[in-house]
Amino acid sequence: MRQAMTDGSCEMLGSFFATFAHATRMRIFCALQSGPRTVTEIAAEAGISITNASQHLRLMRDRGAVVAEKRAQNVYYHLADRRFVEAAVLIREVLFERLLLETRLASIQPQRRRFAGALQTV
Repeated sequence: MRQAMTDGSCEMLGSFFATFAHATRMRIFCALQSGPRTVTEIAAEAGISITNASQHLRLMRDRGAVVAEKRAQNVYYHLADRRFVEAAVLIREVLFERLLLETRLASIQPQRRRFAGALQTV
């Protein structure tokens, strides 16, 4: 059985999720899923400028989401913990399942309305 979240845990998670609440930072996250990248590589994969990538990476580093490592002349960024990818995949699966369920429900709503209308005329 899992423990209930404390106020401190909720604050910590809120701050962490705020890190990824920006679409650009999510694109950076996705670029880093397959391994370490330089700022130039991240910018190209995320479709943003190097300056913009650097600004977002600094925030992500400050919040503990990514780690920077200098190798020779380059700085490589990688996710601070691979479990972030596992968590993102789990959240994505839940969201896709919800979307599928909502799509199915939306497709049967007209049938429900017609059935309800038919009952009222009886």
